[in-house]
Amino acid sequence: MKIFTFLKKHKPFVNGLLFLTVAFLTGYTIFFGNNISDLIKSMSNVSLFWRLLCVVAVLLFIGVESFILWILLKQKDKKLSIFKCLKYAFVGYFYSGITPSATGGQPVQLYYMIKDGNGTDKSTVTLLSMALFYKLIMVIMGVSLLIFFSNGITAYLDVYVWVYYLGLTLNVLILFVILTFMLIPEKTKSIILKLVQLLMNIKVLKENNYRKEKIDSFITGYKNSVDFLFQNKFKMGVLTLLTFIQRSSLLFVPVFIYLGLHLKDTSLFTILCIQAAIYVAVDMLPIPGAQGITELIYISAFGSIFTEQYLTTSMIITRSVSFYLPLLIGMIVVIFNGKFRKKQEVVI
Repeated sequence: MKIFTFLKKHKPFVNGLLFLTVAFLTGYTIFFGNNISDLIKSMSNVSLFWRLLCVVAVLLFIGVESFILWILLKQKDKKLSIFKCLKYAFVGYFYSGITPSATGGQPVQLYYMIKDGNGTDKSTVTLLSMALFYKLIMVIMGVSLLIFFSNGITAYLDVYVWVYYLGLTLNVLILFVILTFMLIPEKTKSIILKLVQLLMNIKVLKENNYRKEKIDSFITGYKNSVDFLFQNKFKMGVLTLLTFIQRSSLLFVPVFIYLGLHLKDTSLFTILCIQAAIYVAVDMLPIPGAQGITELIYISAFGSIFTEQYLTTSMIITRSVSFYLPLLIGMIVVIFNGKFRKKQEVVI
């Protein structure tokens, strides 16, 4: 019990330590036996133009997510700034990256949204909608690969093909859970009430006569927001398309690296499919940022494409740009916003 109490009390520290430990082990595995100067020289062989396109792809990923959040939140707040949504996107990416199965991102985004004056019901529906579109695209992508690229999945993922099937299965299950929460608000209310009762039983929450009224009010607003979203078919279609563009943007990073190295033996479509398969495979794994396993699958899948000379180079650039760069920017946003909030609270 003391261990669980410590983990609960120091959760940010534990998550940070876990992330750094996995990052260290991953880095050690990557660089062990490799000459650093040779790797740097090899990276310089990728032309600057294609390296910049890799960065553009990642910025598009964050930018489109910000735009989706802006569309969803702006339903009731016409004065909402796109820059606030950009903040939510970076903050969410940072906390998703340092927590297992990316579980920390959306709760922290919800906290920031509510702090900025967005209603709890509207913010919750926004994040559930984002998760719904995201998982829908992941499932469509995963099933499409099974139909049109099944031999490629088996051949390129090799011993890690089971991770792909696990990842796809978990995404289907999560999609089903999200749909249940959104389409059956009574079920959502029942779960919330049971959770509140549990927290009161273990003395985490105190008795409150008005709590049930607040939950009823939340569920009413929540249901109205869900109904508005599902009744607007055109907006649903646009948001699904935007989510597809957003999630597909990162798939082009290894393609740009391949082109930047002037390699020509493999079709660009094959590289896109392999990266998509890795994306689906590692998405739900309970490892912060899917570190380690992503690199291992990448090396296995792209070993015959980038060849030994450029394999590690391409993997380092891909992961640095598509994961660590937005993670670093997200950390800066979190730190800056924390300082700004403290100053703002003191002035008030």
